[in-house]
Amino acid sequence: WFDFRIGDVQFFMLDGRYYRTKPRSEDSTMLGPAQKEWLFRRLKESDATFKVVASPVPWAYGTKPGSPDPWQGYKAERREIFSFLHENRIEGVFLISADRHRSDVWKIERESGYDLYEFESSRLTNVHRHKEFEEALFSYNDRCSFGLLKFDTEAENPSVTYVIRNIDGEKVHSFTIERDQLEYR
Repeated sequence: WFDFRIGDVQFFMLDGRYYRTKPRSEDSTMLGPAQKEWLFRRLKESDATFKVVASPVPWAYGTKPGSPDPWQGYKAERREIFSFLHENRIEGVFLISADRHRSDVWKIERESGYDLYEFESSRLTNVHRHKEFEEALFSYNDRCSFGLLKFDTEAENPSVTYVIRNIDGEKVHSFTIERDQLEYR
């Protein structure tokens, strides 16, 4: 795991495979204690406008129904991470992930704190397709695709736009989040 910063955007790249234990149990972990402590510390230290938390597997429930592989198999730890964001009033966070053979936009509604958005893309060359989901804000898998993140941190209300392009470079969809959507009110 590691983090890096480009301008006013900080990326937190998680290792969600090596430290996994007992999916679907209350004490299961995807990150392990050292990585989770590092993530919490680095998020608290960050003054970036946007904080991008990258997972190798989806955060949103329902992206891979019935499977313990994504975060739905590690609900207690996911809840702990989301609670940490709220308790520490960490703003500007959105999520990216992969491991589904399609490109999606998901909105994770939370009772406490702002809603979290997840951009998912991982079907650039694989011909195997996963079905699209109506529960997502957008879901695409007609052709191989990839996602691009475009940031505007100089605007009065900074924004990030997720652009989905197919294998031929054609724009399929875009979705923009403004910074004030990722703030406590």
